[in-house]
Amino acid sequence: MRIILILVAVLAFLLALWGPPLMVARHYWLRGNPWAFRNLRFVLPAQLLAAVVLAFAAEVHGMPNPAAVMAGCTMLVGLLGAGLLALLAIWGARR
Repeated sequence: MRIILILVAVLAFLLALWGPPLMVARHYWLRGNPWAFRNLRFVLPAQLLAAVVLAFAAEVHGMPNPAAVMAGCTMLVGLLGAGLLALLAIWGARR
């Protein structure tokens, strides 16, 4: 039962982390940008790395509620990744 709970938690965090950039890429793809998903190969691993580093940094610095800090970092990194992907899509369309 613990394994199922862990898998559900991991899926929820990955959905919160990678959901916004995937929605942005889909939006630009539907608007006719054939290269909308191209930058995901850089953004998604960078997001995962940033979220893990921020979570470990919060743990090392002794934050009082590490689960909430990890959830906040995950959502923040997800939104920043979506913004970065949108900027890359706009910049790529102008080239």
